[in-house]
Amino acid sequence: MKARASQSSAPSPQDMQSLGEGLGDALRTFRQAVADVRGSIDPEMRTIQAELDAAQKEIEQSVEAAKQMPAVEEDPPKAT
Repeated sequence: MKARASQSSAPSPQDMQSLGEGLGDALRTFRQAVADVRGSIDPEMRTIQAELDAAQKEIEQSVEAAKQMPAVEEDPPKAT
């Protein structure tokens, strides 16, 4: 009896095909969603990276300019 019950609960070839088709559809939908998100985020990330690079270059130039400036000397405090 137990053997019969396990045989009847086994998925049929049609069930397996339907399951495979459903998984394939879900995978295609997921991949398309990932591509859509990536397509909308990548240009923004490139813009942000370009702005960061420009800011870093500006900071480096400011530091170099500050290094090349003559040091300001202060008079020592006068003793009273």
